[in-house]
Amino acid sequence: MQPIYDGIDYRYSSSDPDRSKAVEIISNIVGTRPDLDGLDYSLALYAGGSGVDDRLAIRFKDNPLNWSAISKRLRLKNPTQAIASPDWREAFEWLICGDNSPTDITGDASSFIERHRHSFQDSPDSSTELAFSDESDVNSWCVIWRTNGWVNYLSFDQG
Repeated sequence: MQPIYDGIDYRYSSSDPDRSKAVEIISNIVGTRPDLDGLDYSLALYAGGSGVDDRLAIRFKDNPLNWSAISKRLRLKNPTQAIASPDWREAFEWLICGDNSPTDITGDASSFIERHRHSFQDSPDSSTELAFSDESDVNSWCVIWRTNGWVNYLSFDQG
């Protein structure tokens, strides 16, 4: 999403009476319109003189037919693919593990999700499919995980 540098802090929550703008934003982000039944989100978007500060959390029903569009739109890679990338490995490990050495990269990624997810989002478990946007790093990252019939989206962009 192209930021508008107007210095206004935009906030949208699934408890807002009018959800139309938020659904439009979510559809633009994930590349498909989510099912409104059970849709939960917290969107905080800011772009101004000090830069960008976006923090987005979304949860919606999984539609396997839409997964391909979402994966393509967000350029998703699972943790194994991320550490296999010579150009991305170091930044990805730093994002997921910080100063610690990776032990089990998928388990480390699940722990990362658990530390950052919102209360309305699902905890990852052993059956969870998870992926990060290509070249996610500590300043700009996006993680998606599918579990128990739900898609969870979490992103952070500051710069």
